[in-house]
Amino acid sequence: MRHVSHIAIAAVVGLMATGAAAGEFGKSGPGMAEPTVPQPTPVAPAPQFSWTGGYAGIGAGYGRMSFSGPSSSASSGTAGLFAGYRQDMGGFVLGGEALVVPSSFGSATIPGGDDLDWGASLMATAGMPLGAEGRTLGYVGIGPSLLRSSGPAGSESSVGGMATLGVDHMLTDQIMLRGGVNYTVINNVGSSNVNTRTVGAGVGLGFKF
Repeated sequence: MRHVSHIAIAAVVGLMATGAAAGEFGKSGPGMAEPTVPQPTPVAPAPQFSWTGGYAGIGAGYGRMSFSGPSSSASSGTAGLFAGYRQDMGGFVLGGEALVVPSSFGSATIPGGDDLDWGASLMATAGMPLGAEGRTLGYVGIGPSLLRSSGPAGSESSVGGMATLGVDHMLTDQIMLRGGVNYTVINNVGSSNVNTRTVGAGVGLGFKF
């Protein structure tokens, strides 16, 4: 009888211990872990280059000038200086530029015997940045153009207009490479008052301030 009591007590103690252990496991045991989904790393947008500021440089090109009158045309290489200022509006760029050509068409002689001495243009420009960082600028420009000629009767200035289509690219934050084409119309040039039409193309190297 005493053995049966001992067995019963041991069974009750075992059940109590098992229940306590189960309760503790239920309180502190780890549950099912939620699956972790890796988040994509955000990619920072490329910094946008600002075209705001002044610039200046030198250019060289080749042009063909057609005349009214007995002589049809003259062609020559040219070189000039340019300078301007641009304002970046965040999607388009506005500016103004001056161009001076010290010796137009190699001092070519035009109908009537006058020589072309030099030319200059003043343009308003508008363009749009291209590329991921906006370091390439496609632009158009238009404005008045002046041509200075001289001959036996003296010197004379004639005014017309010029339009240009160009592309500028920033090699660094300061060094700029450019290329473009232009079309110029100037009438009543020289003592014989010939009308001129010029088509030109060129490249240039500039510095942005």
